[in-house]
Amino acid sequence: MSILKSVQEYLEQFEGMELQPIMTDGTDTEVKSYALAPSGNSKTITDILGKRTYINNYVFYAKEYVGSEADRQDNYEFLDDFFEWIEDNNENEVFPVIKGYQVEEMSATNVLLFDVGEDGKGTYQIQIQLKLQKG
Repeated sequence: MSILKSVQEYLEQFEGMELQPIMTDGTDTEVKSYALAPSGNSKTITDILGKRTYINNYVFYAKEYVGSEADRQDNYEFLDDFFEWIEDNNENEVFPVIKGYQVEEMSATNVLLFDVGEDGKGTYQIQIQLKLQKG
């Protein structure tokens, strides 16, 4: 299983997530649609034993209604809870299981409204960073 698929399945465990799979790269046109898009990765170090540390960056997208103040407040409540879940899991070292890698850290930043369509649907994003080691 790919690193991306492992992270998607891990994020789907969040209790506030609607019962839909997290798609790759872009959301569906319907609300309560989620996606995870890779946004760059790099090797940061190789230690003297040959273990390599990588940083993988992702953007999590959530398609939601944004037409009313109540909708927007509900959306941020969901996103704030999701953000906290990622941070709490990081603190407790509860990470995705990725074959061949050891996850060292997972963090989230930049909860924001990314795009608003004419149809009253908006796309929110959270940036997620995964630090992992191979070898």
